[in-house]
Amino acid sequence: MSSLRVRLMLLIAVVLVPSFALLLAFVSRERAMRLNVAQSAAFQLVDAGVAGQREAVDDGVRLLRAFAMLPQIRTGNSVDCQRLMSTLRTLVEEARSLTRTRASGIQDCATVGPERLPRDVSSDAQFQDMRDKTEPTIGRYVSSAQDGELLLPLNLPLRDSAGVFDGVLSAGLRMPWLASILRSLAETPGAVLSISTADGVLLRQVPEPSASDRPFTEHPLLVAMQQNSRGVLDAEGTDGQRRVWAYDQLSAADDAPVFLSIGLPARAVYSGVNREVRLTAMLLVVWLALLVGLAWWATERFVLRDVRALLAATERVGAGDLSVRTGRPGGDDELGRLAGSFDAMAARLEEREARVAQAQKLESIGQLAGGVAHDFNNLLTAIIGNAELARQALAPVHPARSDIDATLEAAHRSAALTQQLLTFARHVELSPRIVEVADLLRGISTLLQRVIGEQVTLRVRSALTHGLARLDTSAVEQVIVNLIVNARDAMPAGGTIELTARNLTVERGTEPHRQGVAEGEWIVISVRDTGTGMSPEVLEHAFEPFFTTKPVGRGTGLGLATVYGTVRQHDGHVTVHSALDVGTTVSLYLRPAEQDQQAATEVEAPASTPVHRDANVLLVEDEPAVRRVVSRLLLNAGYAVREASDGKAALELLEHHALDEFDLVVTDVVMPHLSGPALVEELRAGRPTLPVLFMSGYREPEPLDEALAKPHTHFLAKPFTSATLLEAVRHTLSGERSDPLSAPSAKS
Repeated sequence: MSSLRVRLMLLIAVVLVPSFALLLAFVSRERAMRLNVAQSAAFQLVDAGVAGQREAVDDGVRLLRAFAMLPQIRTGNSVDCQRLMSTLRTLVEEARSLTRTRASGIQDCATVGPERLPRDVSSDAQFQDMRDKTEPTIGRYVSSAQDGELLLPLNLPLRDSAGVFDGVLSAGLRMPWLASILRSLAETPGAVLSISTADGVLLRQVPEPSASDRPFTEHPLLVAMQQNSRGVLDAEGTDGQRRVWAYDQLSAADDAPVFLSIGLPARAVYSGVNREVRLTAMLLVVWLALLVGLAWWATERFVLRDVRALLAATERVGAGDLSVRTGRPGGDDELGRLAGSFDAMAARLEEREARVAQAQKLESIGQLAGGVAHDFNNLLTAIIGNAELARQALAPVHPARSDIDATLEAAHRSAALTQQLLTFARHVELSPRIVEVADLLRGISTLLQRVIGEQVTLRVRSALTHGLARLDTSAVEQVIVNLIVNARDAMPAGGTIELTARNLTVERGTEPHRQGVAEGEWIVISVRDTGTGMSPEVLEHAFEPFFTTKPVGRGTGLGLATVYGTVRQHDGHVTVHSALDVGTTVSLYLRPAEQDQQAATEVEAPASTPVHRDANVLLVEDEPAVRRVVSRLLLNAGYAVREASDGKAALELLEHHALDEFDLVVTDVVMPHLSGPALVEELRAGRPTLPVLFMSGYREPEPLDEALAKPHTHFLAKPFTSATLLEAVRHTLSGERSDPLSAPSAKS
């Protein structure tokens, strides 16, 4: 809090001293103006040098092109070429020297030093590089051996009419612009001109550096030139004097950049401004000291009291108490808006925590429902199997057959309930494919109209611009039917149901995002009714299995639970908005898909092979009732059966029987000691093509998917009928490809 007090006092002090701020601004402006003047003066000289050098290069290029057209240069022998060079030496001022080099690399004529010719430069890297050039190139700066004059090499490749390399015409260009700049600098005592390379080689400096000066490689200017080809710098020179430096890059070889820099003494630029800055700083310190008392009182009275309240509320929220509120009435001032924002944030966090708790509760219920459904499916398998065996044993006119038929019907209805529980628990395998959502809605609209009856008006509307989604169409259609039926039941006196689809981009902070929908693109399918609506207490339990507001016998309470499980299995979200006597809107958020995500076409199924009814089957099942009924069904169908109570018992059985004796393994998935997939993995280590039929109350995603991906492997969902079991066995033994099989009643 003390640091906040200091900051607020400093803020108040600054606000109360506008005159000092204006004075500082004036001094800073004056300083900047003087600095700009010095920079502009330096840049004018640098720009003049760069422009002069560029003009000299352009003149040199024109000069070389003109000389290259002379026959003595182009095709003449050494004597004629040298005679011409002797004449040009007295006529050309722009170039200190001219040299012709033949295609063979022999220099045979020049304006300077002809007595040292001919000379072989065929191995010179620069000459070799010129063989591939078609335009003039600039070389590295050099100093004349006679008088140390700084020259810029310029090379023009010579080519014959067919474009074949015919030699090089070279010139050493003078720097006539340098004398003009030096005359201008002579009027400014302490000014320095430097010509240097980017790697710190000082080619020329005026005035020349003294023996006591630091090396140019330690000049801050060198670092600036290595970072930017043009700029300005306020720094000390190698002689320790502070200057305002301006620099720019001269025309030079690409691999050896050269810079022209000019430094003007900074003493005259800053001396008057620095005195004003010191005086202003002293007055400001005195004035601020007088304001400390006022600032101390003002911050305590108008700021810190409310900030402490906000801080205390924040600490309570951090400790987990989301019901805390600041208690400060909202206002238009900053602290009032901050308190209001804090209260709104705490309310949203409280709502989010409630949604997270609800989601965790649904997940826990889903795990429980999946486990219950798995165990109940085992019991139903035994009930259905034994009932079918009993029915088969009775004569068609036996009076007990009707009782057994009623038992089977009740078992099938129970299987349908367990299927809904598994859907809620997301333990049902989906078969998604790329579909157009608008087409799906149009295709189901006729069915929906028959479901709702004549008292309810159904409106189907699609505003999709991108409607492709990867869905299990039958599952999503069942979800929509469940929502429409719930909406119809909520309007006993009739009303309107709207089924809509649209694209939506969910962004951070929007209402869907606060309800748990991830950011990004979504397809939203909504069902809105004008019915009785739900109270907050009912809405809190809407997705829980077996929760229903309908009278006994008119609903299982699994409709919305199935909706929740199916949508979550599609990696989607479900949101509900409802109010009493207003209506309910349920929105399904589904991820859009691209066309190239279309599922690959399944490979053609292999041809069926005959199945021997006397095949030997190894049955592995830990539930005794299921094991007994499956064994009897297989025996009645003509198969020879060996039973094992779990995977470990199956391996012990195979110690006395060869694996090759068995034509098929029928095994449960979840068993003690050794699971079905683990057992099959061990068996197939010695017999990779062993046919396997897995059975389970629900299809485990891991590791069953990996096992089912292998050939000669099928899956049968519990509960199943005898016909479904025998059909699955036939498929597995024949090697036919089939979808996972389950009892028809489980899908009703």
